[in-house]
Amino acid sequence: MDKTIYILGAGFSKPANAPIQSEIIDEILKLRGGHFEGKDNIIKGYLDEFEKFLSEDLYIDSKDFKGVALEDVFTPIDRCIIDGISFRSLDNKKLVELREKIYSLIIFAIKEKLSSSTTSKSYVDDFAKYLVDQIRQRMIDKNHDPVAVISTNWDILLDNSIKHAIDNDNHNGVVDYCCYISSLYDDETIKPGLWALGKGKYNVKLLKLHGSMNWLHCPKCQRLFVAFYNKIAEYGIYKNQKCKHCAINFKESKTVSSALRSNLIMPTFLKDLNNFQIKLIWQNASVELSEASKVVFIGYSLPQADYELRQLLSRMIPHEAVIEVVMREAKDETSKKSNAETLKRYKTFFGKRTVKPIAVGVEKYVKSLRHSQSLVLEDTSL
Repeated sequence: MDKTIYILGAGFSKPANAPIQSEIIDEILKLRGGHFEGKDNIIKGYLDEFEKFLSEDLYIDSKDFKGVALEDVFTPIDRCIIDGISFRSLDNKKLVELREKIYSLIIFAIKEKLSSSTTSKSYVDDFAKYLVDQIRQRMIDKNHDPVAVISTNWDILLDNSIKHAIDNDNHNGVVDYCCYISSLYDDETIKPGLWALGKGKYNVKLLKLHGSMNWLHCPKCQRLFVAFYNKIAEYGIYKNQKCKHCAINFKESKTVSSALRSNLIMPTFLKDLNNFQIKLIWQNASVELSEASKVVFIGYSLPQADYELRQLLSRMIPHEAVIEVVMREAKDETSKKSNAETLKRYKTFFGKRTVKPIAVGVEKYVKSLRHSQSLVLEDTSL
């Protein structure tokens, strides 16, 4: 059976007004003066600490804050945490605390950007419906496995849309993160993919390599807790959620060791992939890629900092697999030039494999899937 793997980058969520990586710090800085349901003082305190770190420790002029790259923020923090050393005025413990606070600022910044947007995300819903339509036959034939999605995004636009499409299909399937998950709120519709298959249902595979805003993990037992329609990664700090299993098994209801934490993987050259569930997701991603007859990149720029994913692509994609790259619509010379550079980067990376450009933008591409149209363009169109 032919199998298509979709690999999503930040550009997939951009039409729905989600910030791309280079915009996140600017969005964080815009949080100042906002209102956050009683968390105003907490957010203000986090912003103060973040700006102090940029100014005093990274020695950046305040007028240049929004131009700082996320990898330049997290790489020194992560390196010092790994080595157990201080970074200028911050000892190791304070660095760990600062990293968690910046995580929260990122989550709030993305949340505010999306909640204030009037941009339609109907294309995300359409893509989710397409995925469900493709995989529903698995209720009849367990070997039917034509599609999977690998995402580098933290946002939960697609997660929620897939869940909604499944709910509308009488809960006949599950969103399968390809690791072992537990429901934060005892939601019976949140189950692992293997459970769904065993019950004669289907699983829509969504492998989020860099973590997700609707995940919390227990640092003690490594369980991953999930909720839909809610960016629960902020709860680890604000609501002091505990691992219900560790709290019972180890009688730690009042200790912090079972407190749940966010687990976002930052865009640095020092990605922490040691969490058991994250490792499982990456291992399953390698299996999915090894079975691909076609790999479609949507809104992904193949950055150097994603060297872990680059090595996975290089190592696991079959030589005969077709590579398609969905890029923004080529409306002018600037976009054509940008697309040409992107295409060159992909062709250099994938060597002798067939690489096909699709310069129509995310929304038109998704529409083509729903209407079974072909939008593959020749190189000359760029």
